[in-house]
Amino acid sequence: MKKIMNTPETFVYDMCHGLAAAHPELEFVEKFKIVKKKEIDDNKVRLISGGGSGHEPAHAGFVGKGMLDAAVCGDVFASPSQVQVYNSIKKCATNKGVLLIIKNYSGDCMNFNNAMSDAQEDGIKVDAVYVNDDIAVKDSLYTVGRRGVAGTVLVHKCAGAAAQQGKELEEVKRVANKVIDNVRSFGFAFTSCTVPAAGHPTFEIGDDEMEFGVGIHGEPGRFREKIDYSNGKFSDDLSRRIVTDLEEDLGLKKGEEVVLLINGFGGTPMQELYILNNSVTKALGADGINIHRTIVGNFMTSIDMAGASITVLRVDDELKKLIDYPVSTPALTWGAAMSEEADAALEAIKAIGKALNVTPQECAKKSSKKTVSTEEDDANAVYEVVGEPAVTETINTPAFIKIVDKMADIIIENEVPFCEADKMGDGDFGMSIAKGFKQLKADWATRKKGDIGQFLVSCSEIIKEYCGGASGPIWGSAFKYAGKAMLGKQEVNLTDVAFLFTEANRGVYETGKKSFGKGAEIGDKTFVDALKPCAMALTKAAEEGKKLREGLDLGAKAAHEGAEATKTHVATLGRAGTVGERSIGYPDAGAHGLDVIFNELAAFIKTM
Repeated sequence: MKKIMNTPETFVYDMCHGLAAAHPELEFVEKFKIVKKKEIDDNKVRLISGGGSGHEPAHAGFVGKGMLDAAVCGDVFASPSQVQVYNSIKKCATNKGVLLIIKNYSGDCMNFNNAMSDAQEDGIKVDAVYVNDDIAVKDSLYTVGRRGVAGTVLVHKCAGAAAQQGKELEEVKRVANKVIDNVRSFGFAFTSCTVPAAGHPTFEIGDDEMEFGVGIHGEPGRFREKIDYSNGKFSDDLSRRIVTDLEEDLGLKKGEEVVLLINGFGGTPMQELYILNNSVTKALGADGINIHRTIVGNFMTSIDMAGASITVLRVDDELKKLIDYPVSTPALTWGAAMSEEADAALEAIKAIGKALNVTPQECAKKSSKKTVSTEEDDANAVYEVVGEPAVTETINTPAFIKIVDKMADIIIENEVPFCEADKMGDGDFGMSIAKGFKQLKADWATRKKGDIGQFLVSCSEIIKEYCGGASGPIWGSAFKYAGKAMLGKQEVNLTDVAFLFTEANRGVYETGKKSFGKGAEIGDKTFVDALKPCAMALTKAAEEGKKLREGLDLGAKAAHEGAEATKTHVATLGRAGTVGERSIGYPDAGAHGLDVIFNELAAFIKTM
C-alpha cells in the first residue's frame, strides 16, 4: 500500500482539516467529524448528508451555497455514529427545519434514523429521505433495498437548490424524493480499492477481468467477466449494455430528457471518463434520449478503485431549473451564486454587525445559551471498582467488569481476522468494532461501575459513538438493553445472564425494526444468528438447573453452531445482503465474531 497519509487513525481528521484549510468558508468540527458552513442562513431549510469517508469529494466536498449545509464524516467506509449525526443536527437546527439525505445502507440508516429520533424528541424539526439509485442490486428480497450511490450527488444538488430558494421543509423533501424516484446508477470496477486501515485490496480481481455492479465500498457486483478489446469497441459495447439496463429500469422513452453523470471511482483518469462519456452519449442519442446537462468527474469515489459509474436522472422543467440553479461548493460550482456587489454588501453588513455586537449568529448563540448541565462533569468523573472479582454460581460486579474488559481485548486482538471474515460486506467489520472497544478501554475509568446494569449502559454510550458503521447502533443497543435489564444488580446468576442475552437480542431486533421496519431473525445471516441461539441455550440451561460455567459453555456452543449455519444462508440484511446468493459459502462476519468472542470468554471464565 502506498498512500499519502500519516496514520490510518488520523486519515479522516487530516483530510477534513486539509479541506477546511483550502476552503475558508468551511469549518471542521473535529470532535464530531462534521464539515459545515461557517455561516449558515437561518432563513432556509438546512441539508445534512454524510456517510463513510473514502467517497470524496462526497459528501464534505458538496458543502456550500446551493447544496449541503453540513456533512458528517464516518471512518473510511463506515457510517458516522448516531452521536455524530445528532450533533450535526443540533448545530444546523433552525425553525425552517433540517433534512437528512441518507444513502440506503444499514449502518447509515440506523445511525441517521436514531439521531433523527433523538433530535425530534428534543423538539428539533427534522425529516429524512433515502437514496437508492443503484440498479445493480436486482433482488431487494435479499437486502434492505437498493444502495445509494452517485445519484446521491444529484439529490444534493436539486434539494440544495430548492432550500436555497427558501422553500419549506415539506417542499424540499418532495423535490429530493422526486429526484430519488427518477435517478438510476450502475457501476463497474477494474481493480479493488484499498482501505488504509487494512493495507491491502478489499478483493482480488484478475488483470484481464472486470466486476459488473460493484458497490462503492468494494462490495461484489452482479458478476465478473473477462475484458475483451478485440473488436475495438470495448467502451461503446460496455456503455451500450449499461445504458440499456438504466433505460429499462427507469422506463425512459424516446424524446425524454436526462441529466447524465459520469462518475469516476477514484483511480480512473479523466481521459478515460471522457471516453466513457462519449460512448454513453452516443448510446443515449441512438435511443432518442436528449441530454440536458452532462457532468463528468470524480464525485462519489471508492478511494482508489479503478472503474466508474453511469447515472441518469430523468428531468422535467422543474428539475432542469433546480439542476441549473447556481451552486458553489469545493467539488461542484456553476452559475453566479452571488454577485460581487451583493458579496461586498454582505461583508459590510457583517462588519457593522460585529462592531455593534449584534450579528444574527451571535444573537442566536446568546439566546440559545443553556445552563451547563452536570453531564460534562460526569463524563470526566473517575469510577473505581469496589471489591475483588468473584465467580462462583454467580458473577459479581468486579468480575463482570473484568469479563467485559477481556471481551474488549478479544475484539482488539481479532481486528484483522474479523475484517478478513467480512468478505461479502465491505471488509471493515473488525476495524469498526475494534475502534469502539479501544475507546472503551481508553475511557475505562469514566465508565460508571456502581452495578452491572449501570456499567453496561455506560459502556453502550461509548460503543454507540465510536463503533463504526452498523456496528455502533447494533452493539450499542445490545449493551444498552442488557444493561437496563440488569440495573441495580451487584451479581448475576445463570438465569440473569440468560435474561441479559435475551434483552441484548431484543435491543438488536428493535434497532433493526426502527430503522428498516423489520428486525433481524435467525436465518437472515446476521449477528443475530449467533446471539439469539446463545440466548436460547442459556435460558434452557438455566431452566434445567445447569451450573453457571456449564450453561455458559452451552451458550457458546450454540453461538458457534449458529455462526457456522450462516455459511449456507443467503444474506438478507446488512451490506452483504446486496450480493444475494453470492454470500452462500461464507459465514456472516458479525455472527462469526460473536462465535469467537463467546467461546474465548467461556474459556476465560473457567480460569476465574
